[in-house]
Amino acid sequence: MNLVLDFGNTRIKAGLFDGEILKKTLADNDIYALLNRLNDFTFDHIMLATVVELPKETLEFLKTKGKLSFFEASTPTPLSNYYQSVNTLGSDRLASACGAYLQFKGNAFLVIDAGTCIKYNYTDKNGCFLGGGISPGLAMRFKALHEQTNKLPLISFDADYIGLIGSNTQNSIRMGVQLGIIAEVRGIIEEYKQLNSAVNIVLTGGDAPFLQKGLKNGIFADLDLILKGLNSILNYQQ
Repeated sequence: MNLVLDFGNTRIKAGLFDGEILKKTLADNDIYALLNRLNDFTFDHIMLATVVELPKETLEFLKTKGKLSFFEASTPTPLSNYYQSVNTLGSDRLASACGAYLQFKGNAFLVIDAGTCIKYNYTDKNGCFLGGGISPGLAMRFKALHEQTNKLPLISFDADYIGLIGSNTQNSIRMGVQLGIIAEVRGIIEEYKQLNSAVNIVLTGGDAPFLQKGLKNGIFADLDLILKGLNSILNYQQ
């Protein structure tokens, strides 16, 4: 059995795979809480991807659970990587593209990963990862409006808010942030469709359900896309 781990900026996800089949997922904001849930397991192979610095004891613990490998810029993947600054490419971006490749091999696809940041990751029909874009995510935009102004409050995300005209400051912020992100993503999708009318679109990340609901055009969402990509990379190496 394989274990794959995605250490993001705000959340940690783990996937337990039997071959290509995802058997179990775990998620937590706390490293030690998640690792404690792995105490009763051992694995043949472990693949770790992280965008944050990990404590030494975390790595030592994982080494006791199976053969540990790290997803890095030099790691072989099923995709051809044409990103120019490979060493600064976030592992989550390439892993999500590898996850989508399992479904869309032979076709162009755009992965939109809506997490701490919104990441646009484009792969052409030949399996060449070309890059994309990065913009602030929902929580980051709310926080920036509060911290970069003198009087705007820090407010929470409201999944049910849909009003175009905010009738108070809180809802004006929600309109600008939430509807603004939906407008951004919709516009970026249209630009990619101008580039390639046959491009497939897939959403992932913690805010993917919000985007899927707001876009309302049947776009596919897979919250486990990065885990599936990491497992495909791990299997590719065997």
